Amino acid sequence: MKKFGVVLSVLAAFTFAVAGCSSKSASDNNKPKVSSKAQNKISEYEGIIKSARTLNESGNYKASNKTLNSIRIADLSKSGFGSLKTEYFQLQKSNDAFLLKKAKKQNQTANTNSNGGTTDLSTNDSFSSYSKFTGDYQFYNYDPDRLQSDLIIDSDGTVDQENTDGTSLHGVATISADSQSGILSYDVTTGTNKTKNINANVKIDVTWSNGQVETYYGYTSYDGNSVLTDGKTYHGDLVNEVWVKY
Repeated sequence: MKKFGVVLSVLAAFTFAVAGCSSKSASDNNKPKVSSKAQNKISEYEGIIKSARTLNESGNYKASNKTLNSIRIADLSKSGFGSLKTEYFQLQKSNDAFLLKKAKKQNQTANTNSNGGTTDLSTNDSFSSYSKFTGDYQFYNYDPDRLQSDLIIDSDGTVDQENTDGTSLHGVATISADSQSGILSYDVTTGTNKTKNINANVKIDVTWSNGQVETYYGYTSYDGNSVLTDGKTYHGDLVNEVWVKY
C-alpha cells in the first residue's frame, strides 16, 4: 500500500511537470515573435540611433536629425521596435529644441543694412502684420492613417506640429503677402471633403528642424476662420494638408 502511494506521488509530480512545461510552451507561443528580417532591421536602426546620439552629444543637432531621417518611421510602430521608437523621438525632440534655440539666437543678432547701420532683429517679426494667422490650428482632413493633429504658430515664427501618437515636429516660419489663385483646398464650412480653389492672402514658409521646407497658403474662410492649405493633392481627389484655426 505504501509502495502504491509512492507511485501515485511520482505520477502526480510528473503530471505537474508536464503541465508546467505545456503552460510555459503556451505562454511562449503567445509572445510576439520577431522575424530574422525584423531583427536585422532592428540591429540596423540601433546603429543609426547610436550614431545620431553621438552627433547630438557633440552638438551636431542638424546632422543628428539627418541621420535619424534614414529610419523609416512606419517601422517603429511594429512589434519589437518599441524602445527604438522611444529613443528616436527623444533624440529628435532634443535636436529640435537646440536647433530652435539656435534659430532664435540668430534672429536676435544685429543685421547690417544697406545704409551701413544695423537693424535689431530681436525676433522673427514677419508675423507682426499678420497676427490673424498665428495661433492654434486643427488638422481638417482627419484620417486614422495620418498622424497630424494640431499646428501652433507663435508670433515669433516658431511652429510646433503635434501628432496623434504623441510626437511633435518643430520649425521656424516666415510669412509674406500672396495673391495666387486656383490653389486647392477644402470648403471647410461644410464639414466635408468637398474641395474648392481659393485665392491666397498670404504664403507661409516653414523650415522644419530636419531642413525640409514646407509652404502653406493662408486665406479666410466664409465663416471668418483662418485656413492654411499646402495646395497639394492626396489620394487623387483629396487635399494633402488643410489646417483650420480654432
